[in-house]
Amino acid sequence: MMNKITKIFVLFIFLSVSPELKIYSQSEMSNGYNPLSIRQVHESYLMWKRTLWRRVDLMEKQNKPFFAINRELSKIIIEAVQRGVLIPYSSDSVKDTNIMNREDFLTNIQQETFEEEDPFGGSDFVDDDPFAAFGEADPFAEEEEVIEESGPIFIPNREFSIFEIKEDLYFDRVHSRIYFDIQSISMYLPGDSFYNNSGVEKPVASFRFVDLYNLFKSMPKEAIWYNERNIAQHKNLADAFLLRLFKGIIVKIANADDIRVSELYNNSRKEGIMASFKVEQDLMEWEANLWEY
Repeated sequence: MMNKITKIFVLFIFLSVSPELKIYSQSEMSNGYNPLSIRQVHESYLMWKRTLWRRVDLMEKQNKPFFAINRELSKIIIEAVQRGVLIPYSSDSVKDTNIMNREDFLTNIQQETFEEEDPFGGSDFVDDDPFAAFGEADPFAEEEEVIEESGPIFIPNREFSIFEIKEDLYFDRVHSRIYFDIQSISMYLPGDSFYNNSGVEKPVASFRFVDLYNLFKSMPKEAIWYNERNIAQHKNLADAFLLRLFKGIIVKIANADDIRVSELYNNSRKEGIMASFKVEQDLMEWEANLWEY
């Protein structure tokens, strides 16, 4: 009888413990767990789930701690890819088949170069100097400065201020909790940037959040969320994301047509933003009403 009571007690303790924070490699067998998730919850525990995309503008006041001078989120990411310690992906699905070459990533962050056209239309121009044909050097001419060809010129790190977070929102029926589980983070070049005159945000690359989490944790002094109100209490960027210290509006919810919230409201940008806030409020209302059942 005592053994049976002990087993029931141990089972109760096991089910009461919140999901453990554990990092799984992408090559590891999932066995019912999402390898992209920081907080591991078995798929059989999921009663309800939705996938959301949030647009985060790091130039907004609430997001400035992610964009402190010389500690910009974009700077840390770009330098990590250049060092070869962070893998970029071509889409936010961040699958092995979507791995982006390092060279392609560097091309995405390079400034565009434009060749100057010859105003005289090529080689038909004739020099007016009658002695030019002799090809002798002018002994009185100043020495020309030899300009060596340098490498590619990259766009400044602070120009990459737009990020898009893809996350799963689900209800764990075993622990009776709702979780926001970040899956990937994508970096964009704003459409109003000096280096992007297209008017459309230019995608640069996407990254697995588990990779970023490990990267931030390995850089405790560099990867910080800058607390300007108390510089003795800076936080690591990994913890800042888990604590959801960012502000981002919902721009997309997984749907059959794969369209964004803004595409449903083409009349004005204001209607699209208001629709995003309504989606957020509906999710909060759903969570509040959930406990009535």
